[in-house]
Amino acid sequence: MLTQIIRAASVVIFAFTFVACTRNAVEDTVMVSPKDPFIKTMSAVQTFTINSKEDNVVEGNDGTIIVCPKGCFKNRQGEVIETEVKLELAEALTLEDMVLSNLTTTSDGKPLETDGMIYFNATADEEQLVINKDNPIHIEMPTLKKKPGMMVYKGVRDENGNMNWVDPKALDNFLVIVNLDSLDFLPEGFQRAVDMGMPFRKYKTATKTLTDSLYYSLAASNGSDLTQGLISTDQNEPYYDKRKEVVNGKYVDKGNNEVGSIDSVVFVECGIDPAIVKTIKSAKFQNTLIATREFEARLKVIFSTCDKSILEIYVKNLDKNLYELDSMAAVACEEKKYYQGIHAFPEFSELRLTKVKEADKYARLLEGYYEKELSRIKSALEKEKEKVMKALAKENKDAQKVADNYKKLLWKREKYRMETYGFDWTDTGWINIDNGTRAKDWGSAPLEVVVENGKQFDRVYTYVVYSSIKSLHRLNAIDNENFYVGSEENKEMLMPKQKEGIIISIGYTGEIPSVAMKSFETGTDSKMTVTLKVSTEEEVRALLSRYEEFPKENRITADLKVMKKLFVEEQRQKKLIKESEFMGQLWCIAYPCCCDREL
Repeated sequence: MLTQIIRAASVVIFAFTFVACTRNAVEDTVMVSPKDPFIKTMSAVQTFTINSKEDNVVEGNDGTIIVCPKGCFKNRQGEVIETEVKLELAEALTLEDMVLSNLTTTSDGKPLETDGMIYFNATADEEQLVINKDNPIHIEMPTLKKKPGMMVYKGVRDENGNMNWVDPKALDNFLVIVNLDSLDFLPEGFQRAVDMGMPFRKYKTATKTLTDSLYYSLAASNGSDLTQGLISTDQNEPYYDKRKEVVNGKYVDKGNNEVGSIDSVVFVECGIDPAIVKTIKSAKFQNTLIATREFEARLKVIFSTCDKSILEIYVKNLDKNLYELDSMAAVACEEKKYYQGIHAFPEFSELRLTKVKEADKYARLLEGYYEKELSRIKSALEKEKEKVMKALAKENKDAQKVADNYKKLLWKREKYRMETYGFDWTDTGWINIDNGTRAKDWGSAPLEVVVENGKQFDRVYTYVVYSSIKSLHRLNAIDNENFYVGSEENKEMLMPKQKEGIIISIGYTGEIPSVAMKSFETGTDSKMTVTLKVSTEEEVRALLSRYEEFPKENRITADLKVMKKLFVEEQRQKKLIKESEFMGQLWCIAYPCCCDREL
């Protein structure tokens, strides 16, 4: 409701029954007498407890705002209160509430036009308090449209429930400062998007600190740089893999093997820089029009224009009346054809809101501050980004080292098997490997394995062992169930003919292993099914120990160590990709006029 109405100090009539301080006595403020016939249908009283040593802003259920500056209440002795204060508020802003409370709108028998009424009182330790005339409270009541000539009246109610409105006072148009932290300076939908993106890193739910941090970080990055430099965790032998080729006895990936290669966003003047918002939402601007709910409402419209020059009309003219700035913004929007601004800013200007007290003083104090502080904040945000990118670069470098070392091992493994060609050799002397007419003991054959319960595990690896040549090959995987040799187009590889082969599958749930083994005859058995059974690390080591006599590059234990590292890297990359996409979505909300990134 509060976002759909204009909060202003232009509310007409309210039942302010707080009795003024006199030199001799302070009367208790009473909302209604015990004999009042409308006592049961009166508007409900809301209570608030505040610390009188601090500035306070309380908000009623129907949108009434009460600003209580530090030191605004005194006791019967005229001493400023520095303890907890109990506030009472009852709102009668609708016709129904007014009728049920018998809040007739007459002043000494003359009819009045009302725009809402409230009851307000303050006590401390059940003692009546009075308002400090040198440091008064400020009350804002919601209204759909400001009406000219409205006055504020004090209400007097007799024992029979009759109301009389007296002591009319003209309303002032000074802007009321509230705590900057209580204002929403985020683009429409940003908080909702952050909430939907939870959990995020260490946060289970979105805190104000996290939301602000995410928004301000968009001044330096759209999140795409989080995925730059990621390696491919899909590593296996290059044989039959068209993405890889052998160069100088080593195999390399063709083209760019990095997962993330999207360039970081190049910022252009097509949106409101979050660094600007961070600059103005600081203590230096606390006593200016920036720290008002009126500016909060205008900022929402400014976001839709995506034009920082509209925002700077307000930021750089703090000494001017708000309606003057509204008129300037209206002209700018008309010239640039900003649809929402064309309608909103003229309506804002018609409210004829002026300025905060001592606006000229704070405008002079802030002269030149905005540009310097904006530059400092942008520099700080860039440095924070560089710090994050440096840490990510180190993690990427460590992952690259693991991948490079594994490529060397894979090349040795494949080279060993290819040079052996899948047959035993017993003669001494010269050896010729050729494609002659003599029948070979090796050849190309298909091989596929299905792990029936593979989807139950976090990760699954399937190997084929050719005992006759002490050779190992890790099958490629479509998922945790389907494994194959060679490539997806040609699921076969060179292997000994009609020799014993052994399929070994190992799955992990967390760190708990499960194992399946199955013997087969090469060239005869081409499709097999296995089922993983829960095991222990000790049992797995004992099972694999029989293959430890193989050359190092053909040992399953060595391969599993690398697989664990690559799995950890894969999980890290998934988090980074998810964060990148999340930041990209937030960036599109922050820069709606220049978001062309597909997410």
